[in-house]
Amino acid sequence: MRDQNESIKILHVDDEPGFADMAATFIEREDDRFDVKTVTSPDEGLQHIKTEPVDCIVSDHDMPEQTGIEFLESVRDEYPSLPFILYTGKGSETIASDAISAGVTDYLQKGNGTSQYTVLTNRIRNAVDKYHTQTELAEREKRLNLFFEQSPLGVVEWDKQFNFVRLNETAEEIIGYAEGDLIGHSWQKIVPESDREPVADVVSSLLENKGGYYSVNENVRKDDERVICEWYNRVVTDENGDVVAIFSQFQDITDRKAREQELQRQNDLFKKSQEIANVGAWEYDIQGEQTIWTDQVYNIHDRPREWTPNNEAVIDLYHPDDRPQFTQAFRDAVEAGEPYDLELRVQLADRETRWVRTRAEPQAEDGEIVRLRGAIQDITESKQRIREIRELKRQYQSLAENIPDGAVFLFNDDLHYVRARGTELETVGLSPDEIEGATPHDVFPEETADELAHYFTEALDGKTSTFTQSLGEDTYRNRVAPVRNGDGAITYGIALAQNVTNQISRKQRLEAQNEQLEEFAKVVSHDLRNPLRVVDGYLELLRKECESEHIDRITQAVDRMDELIEDLLLLARQGEPVGETETVDLAEIVETCFRTVETDQATVDLRVDRLIEADQSRLRQLLENLFRNAVEHGGAGVTITVGEVEGGFYVEDDGPGIPEDEREDVFNAGYSTVEDGTGFGLSIISEVADAHGWDIRVTDGTSGGARFEVTGIEVAT
Repeated sequence: MRDQNESIKILHVDDEPGFADMAATFIEREDDRFDVKTVTSPDEGLQHIKTEPVDCIVSDHDMPEQTGIEFLESVRDEYPSLPFILYTGKGSETIASDAISAGVTDYLQKGNGTSQYTVLTNRIRNAVDKYHTQTELAEREKRLNLFFEQSPLGVVEWDKQFNFVRLNETAEEIIGYAEGDLIGHSWQKIVPESDREPVADVVSSLLENKGGYYSVNENVRKDDERVICEWYNRVVTDENGDVVAIFSQFQDITDRKAREQELQRQNDLFKKSQEIANVGAWEYDIQGEQTIWTDQVYNIHDRPREWTPNNEAVIDLYHPDDRPQFTQAFRDAVEAGEPYDLELRVQLADRETRWVRTRAEPQAEDGEIVRLRGAIQDITESKQRIREIRELKRQYQSLAENIPDGAVFLFNDDLHYVRARGTELETVGLSPDEIEGATPHDVFPEETADELAHYFTEALDGKTSTFTQSLGEDTYRNRVAPVRNGDGAITYGIALAQNVTNQISRKQRLEAQNEQLEEFAKVVSHDLRNPLRVVDGYLELLRKECESEHIDRITQAVDRMDELIEDLLLLARQGEPVGETETVDLAEIVETCFRTVETDQATVDLRVDRLIEADQSRLRQLLENLFRNAVEHGGAGVTITVGEVEGGFYVEDDGPGIPEDEREDVFNAGYSTVEDGTGFGLSIISEVADAHGWDIRVTDGTSGGARFEVTGIEVAT
């Protein structure tokens, strides 16, 4: 886990060293964790990141050697997920679109004033936090896979129908089947008819999470040889307690069983204990009421060798909550010859509590129970590992199954799918059971399968690829990459497919509007702004030459025209459909927007804890304009409250409010009750809501101020 106080290394690439140094100074002032290194060319930047660790790159676009986008493409070749923010003075929809296509993390246009560095700092902080979160998730999944593959025991993952999902190499060796032979098959494939009834009881108990955590039975190998296996089964449940998967660790104990039978005939307790690695053995003589422990048992209980293990003293070693269970099992073994196999907690001499597995087998002579023989094993670390694996499994399962409009596939070196998860599977009429164990040619049309097989083979050779494919009427963007183990060897390949049909459709619509938008932007930005800059310059000269109250009024008018042009440009772009939506933490983005807006002494009262689906950039426009509106109309000390309503959220203030007879007009362009307002702020808010398909209305706030309610939002779970 990354330390919150750890330094964040930022590389700023800009061919203007003066601006780069100034920006670095302001960025480092915004957050004392930031450590900014500035260079003046992309070549220097590439050399730097090869020798020094970097958490984020901030780059200009217009540079003589390479553009910022060309630099971004070079970075992505080696560092596909490193945060990269394009921070440029030359902004256009074309540049933004190209940057997004090249894999830019964020895009920000340089502006006037120092507040832009606050915005840039927030963008950097958000990008780095997200990057490190994703990296940590990947590392956790990697550790889970390493545990699964490198376990010295055989490991099997079952689905909730108790069909094979995957096996490690040790499991394949024990039962003689390759993983591909078993994926999707029932447990019955490896259990002989003679053992199916007791194993069915174990399966039923596990699926109900009511038992079956340990079992011993015969198994049939692929070559028809029978082996006896010892199974340690653990159930994985979701947050509702429903079983979603079962993990089993097992080992071939055929030889051990034969030895145990021989040892039992010889009645040699100490020889038996030597055969059980890391397990203490004990014997209780019923007639003499004497107990014998091996050294391992004393070690497990943290007791000296001179300590006498009489019955009452032994019972007191266990946790108070576990003593009744142990006492009853021991009595049933002595009186009825019932063996037991329990997992209990023992309390050591230093009051530490540890988990043990204790087993007992009654021994009879002439039909009478004369002694109990058993074993005890410290399983504390094993239980902890299983809990960790269960949690990692749940996290991985949730992540894979909830990828929006996408699916994740894991394939082996035979190009067989070993895992398939994601929301898009159902969309195309497939299920994990139909895919897992199959090859691309078993599932997809020949042309599609040929292309997938090509890129899958390249991934297994170490190459990462991104490409698009059409399937029916939909278009998918695929990213295929190798999966390596701890030694760097490629063990699997992974493919992520996302449905980009709607994105492509939106892009085509945007391109159709692009020519008109560019012409409009040229007129507004160039033909209107440039004369304003001339007026602004001459005003500065005039201010130095004479004093007149008219100069300030002219300056205010020029500033107002500049604000009108800026809002007009923003408003002109609001008619575009929203970009790709994502799951957004509403509380987090509210805090970010409030820090970004100049709010004077205003405060925000945050009452939301909700995830929603939205275009994050457009949502920020909506929130920032609502906050500006509250400050403009409510005054510097206004309190802004953001809370939840059914299907959305509200933003209200404690200012003067909006008269009821004016509420239908507030979202019209040009409406403003503030003398120097542009009148476009609430119109922009309305356009953003409409683009998402949301509803927005204004009403009275709790304290008499204005309250804006945004509803019709898809709330994420």
